Amino acid sequence: MKRILLTIGVLFTSQSFAAEPVFCSSPTMAYQSDCTSTCAAVAAAVAAGDVVINNGAGGIPTNSYKFCEGKVTKKTVKVYKIEMGKTTIGDESRCTIWEGDDLTVELGGSSIETLSSRYPITLKSCTIGTEYNAFYLTADRYEQFAAESVFPDATGKVARTTSTYAAKDTGHGNTLSVWRDEKFADASKFYTTPGWATAAYKKLGDEASDIDLINESNVTMEWDELKTSNSWGTDTTTRPGFMCESDDSNDCSAEADGRTDRYISIIPTASITGLPLTLKEGDETFDLEYVRFASERGTNKYKGVEFLWYNDDGTLKYAGAATTPNGGYLVVTNVRSNEGL
Repeated sequence: MKRILLTIGVLFTSQSFAAEPVFCSSPTMAYQSDCTSTCAAVAAAVAAGDVVINNGAGGIPTNSYKFCEGKVTKKTVKVYKIEMGKTTIGDESRCTIWEGDDLTVELGGSSIETLSSRYPITLKSCTIGTEYNAFYLTADRYEQFAAESVFPDATGKVARTTSTYAAKDTGHGNTLSVWRDEKFADASKFYTTPGWATAAYKKLGDEASDIDLINESNVTMEWDELKTSNSWGTDTTTRPGFMCESDDSNDCSAEADGRTDRYISIIPTASITGLPLTLKEGDETFDLEYVRFASERGTNKYKGVEFLWYNDDGTLKYAGAATTPNGGYLVVTNVRSNEGL
């Protein structure tokens, strides 16, 4: 019998388990810390005369970069293993509760997928009496994504993911300059940053462009989660072997047991309903559900990919795209023995 494993719809990284997205009531290209501006919403505001796209804080200053959310049309990842453990540094007590090769997840769109696996969740390798408060999730380091966006200047032109830098590339590590280009100085590098310390965008061309791609198709690009984790995971000492947010030793990613094709992320109690959990005699399995927030959430409301724009002396150009979290949380229920299953 197949057992339902997960109801999921978002990439398994610690940054994906974020709060439900809030969209800006007055969207602009200027960063607003408490809400998300989509490119479509900014374009609508420009058309209504509420925003001047290339002027000051409300738009994009000349020769500067800004970003807004586009629309995801494909976003998939493969999950290989789920461990239960603790966040205590040096006493993680990790135990494998699921491992398999048949779980590929589509993350885009507005629907929620119910996925099954022929491999069951089992707690038999975990320790009775131990209080577990986290999951350690192993996934393919590469996420495949495709996306599009209207130009936020209300011209009606369209930007899309493209083929030039779509493939996987080599080089990763704490030395960001090995794989991340400063703007468009090095055509051999697949990622660019506009200069922000935590920014990494997949390039959409050899330089920023204003070519209208309305009649083209969205190309599937390979997003390297392990590589790009180096951009935000600047703390590599607090939790040995992991890259963590500078102010959060639980928001971390790491290469998976020496495998360069997979990575591990820590999902702490704050993103899991049903943990902490102290195992007792007879606890052999449970139900695990993912409650995700859809990437399409209404008119001009999208979450899941960010487009980078450049004001080139008054001409708006697209420069790159980066995946972003939809948000969501895990739910653990029905802890039980295997009897009767």
